[in-house]
Amino acid sequence: MMATTSDSGSHQELTSELAALVEKTISEKIRRRRELIAEQEATNVDHAEEINRLQSDVYALRDRLDQLRDSHLDFSALYRILQQGRT
Repeated sequence: MMATTSDSGSHQELTSELAALVEKTISEKIRRRRELIAEQEATNVDHAEEINRLQSDVYALRDRLDQLRDSHLDFSALYRILQQGRT
């Protein structure tokens, strides 16, 4: 019975850490998207493709964050999304 309590605590700790990481990644992508929008307006350089990709990433991460908070997350899928976001 103690193992179950420990496993539950570990799962909650991991869930909290992943949620914090996802929130940080979302914030970074939003910041970068805003930078690109400002640069695009100032220089007329077209960043539409990257801006759209960042927005799609943010939507996907927010969906995963909602799933994480509902504790029905496939951690491997979240890890893949975060790794893709770093490239």
